[in-house]
Amino acid sequence: HPDLVPELACWFFDEWVRKESGNSIEKFTYHLQDRLQRDRAPLTLVGFLEESAIASASIKIREMETHPQHKHWLGAVYIRPSYRGQGFGSQIVNHIVSIAAQLRIEILFLYTHSHEGFYAKLGWCTLERPTYHGRTVALMSTSPLAT
Repeated sequence: HPDLVPELACWFFDEWVRKESGNSIEKFTYHLQDRLQRDRAPLTLVGFLEESAIASASIKIREMETHPQHKHWLGAVYIRPSYRGQGFGSQIVNHIVSIAAQLRIEILFLYTHSHEGFYAKLGWCTLERPTYHGRTVALMSTSPLAT
């Protein structure tokens, strides 16, 4: 849905970086343009309810530069605020994990500073708690054996 790139870029900008200098909606638009394919990573999945886009999740490549050994990352998990707490986050995360498996991606990684419990309930394992961009984050994976 290339027509949704501007909308998703606004979602991400408003949710994560509006207060940070050096970021712009154009930056998000650029990165989303790189994730328009369906058959390989990087990609972005959009969740719909009826005709409205309400959620997203992405498979990114080498998201956390401090851990370049980890190739495939879950990121851009976003649920529109009025739809949060209704199970859509779990659905889209589980769906993108199944897409990763179809693409023969064996392990996904993610980092979060505030949603470790959410991902743990979905079966993700915390590997470590590094400091990243000045914040302590949980580095998690779909496999407890990931290194």
